[in-house]
Amino acid sequence: MIFRRPLLVANPYAGPPRRKRALAALLESFSRRFPEGIVFSSLPETALDLPKDRDLLAIYGGDGTVHRVAGLSPPPSLPLLVLPGGTGNVLARHLGLTPSRYSPDSLWDQLPLAQPYPVRPGRLGSRPFVLMAGAGWDGLAVRRVTGKRLLGSLAYYRAGLSALLSRDLPRFSVTLTLPDGKKLRKDDVRWCLASRLPPYLGPFRTPMEERPDSPLIQVTLVCGHRAGIVGAFAGLLPGVPTLLRPFSLTVRTVAFRETPEGGPIPFQADGEAIPPSLSLGTGDEILTFLRFPPAGEV
Repeated sequence: MIFRRPLLVANPYAGPPRRKRALAALLESFSRRFPEGIVFSSLPETALDLPKDRDLLAIYGGDGTVHRVAGLSPPPSLPLLVLPGGTGNVLARHLGLTPSRYSPDSLWDQLPLAQPYPVRPGRLGSRPFVLMAGAGWDGLAVRRVTGKRLLGSLAYYRAGLSALLSRDLPRFSVTLTLPDGKKLRKDDVRWCLASRLPPYLGPFRTPMEERPDSPLIQVTLVCGHRAGIVGAFAGLLPGVPTLLRPFSLTVRTVAFRETPEGGPIPFQADGEAIPPSLSLGTGDEILTFLRFPPAGEV
């Protein structure tokens, strides 16, 4: 695919301080390569005002930046290019880009090799998510993430341990609607993870049985003792024996219910803390990302 009129949305506050130099080089290269390109050097707050002649939407930032742009309802027909400028860059890595793989100029040279990768975002209430959404443990953990600029991805692991040991870790109930329409209720839930794409964080990958444009969604549950979260998290590692895999199934929707003794349910979507919601599923829209071939095939 050849692009001539892209729009670049750049989050200047994403990622560690060393990314500032990378962003400056990206903007200079973008302006030179695309004379008809447009740059938004800050994130739009309420609407994505796209000129109708744009043929590509490039997003520079982390997973939270992509989450915010997806929430502004970009046109489904517009290809999305995710450029790794955040801390974890889980989505960018899944789509074949790491901060060290390409210099800006070589990235534009490789752009025609990228293939369309359709994804149907999930929805937690009214909030779309592209990677995953969580209730319980990781919803609490994202509220405790600090020091990302200094610690990088280690800040997420530290927050996860803090949430695991916290007295505020809730218990709640979920009702799952299965693909055949039947209902399944689970009580004493400590963690509910809904995945659209295989990566979760770093090397941890959720099992996936459906295509990312499917209206179904993959759900992983941990019920009972909080120690089960450790086993479930370890079970997301590649090569771990099947006996350690967490309970996972494909569903249409998830309904959440607080319990009097369980406390409020914290939620996250694409690693961002979001307000409470009663339901989770998928939307009707499909976003088309660009996915690059593995490095050895370029």
